[in-house]
Formats: sequence, structure tokens, C-alpha cells
Amino acid sequence: MELLVMIQEARPYAERQYNSDTFYGEMTGDQASKNRDTQYQQNVPYVVKGYWKHRTWGDNNDRHENMFYITDIQAL
Repeated sequence: MELLVMIQEARPYAERQYNSDTFYGEMTGDQASKNRDTQYQQNVPYVVKGYWKHRTWGDNNDRHENMFYITDIQAL
């Protein structure tokens, strides 16, 4: 999947509050290591490639997580 996005904030993992207009993407493994020192600019358009992963969890499977895992990111 390919998306056109604007980075609002780049930060390490933390508990986050979600709203309907924002999604959080994550780089893992080699991709994260390769881009460890990359400084991404806020409010600049980027083309992002990756995939969605859904997880249901909680005592009653009543909590849901949707995460976009980034496999490539390039500034326009």
C-alpha cells in the first residue's frame, strides 16, 4: 500500500491518544535501524509504503489496534 502523508511529529514509542484524522506508523527491524538518524520534517509531504496490521486484544477481545508498518518513506 502506498500513502501520501505529512508527518505531524516524529518520536520514540509511547502511549498515544488517537483521533479520527491521525494514524500512527512505525518502522521496525532493518528499516528502523537504517533510518535511525534520519530527521523527518513536519508538515512536509512524504510518500510512504507499508502495510496495515490489526490486533484485537483485552480480556474480552474488546480492544483494537490498527498499526501501519512503514517499509519505505521518501520525501516528495
